Amino acid sequence: MRTSRWLSALILAGFALAAAAPASAQAVAKRTAKRAAKEATESAAKDAAGNVAKKAVKNAAAPHELDLNAATPEQLAKLGLDEATVKNVVESRPFTSLEDPKIKEAIPADALAKLKGKVTVKPAAAMSATPAPAAEPATPAAPPPQQD
Repeated sequence: MRTSRWLSALILAGFALAAAAPASAQAVAKRTAKRAAKEATESAAKDAAGNVAKKAVKNAAAPHELDLNAATPEQLAKLGLDEATVKNVVESRPFTSLEDPKIKEAIPADALAKLKGKVTVKPAAAMSATPAPAAEPATPAAPPPQQD
């Protein structure tokens, strides 16, 4: 009789543990999933912030869409052009478009390919914010003095 009671108690304890185990396993799984989601979100935020910072540094070093007609020699050098090419670009201005033959003469083809998306050419008329001064009317020349 004692053995049957002992066996019954053991069976009841097994059922109780079996019923409680899935509930605690679910709670552990939920906590683990929340923690993983939080870490993934924090990691993604750090990566995004890092990417934004990297782009800002890159833009500061070589700004996008730099106008070749208005760029200073220092800005052209920041784009990675060597000294001779910068001099050629400055001397060949103004350009009408990126397809202008003068650009292709001033900048080597491999360097021009690297600049794609970083430079643009604005029309020369748009560059000058102030209009050219109007020509003043010519004053008639005074007649030469007469000698007596």
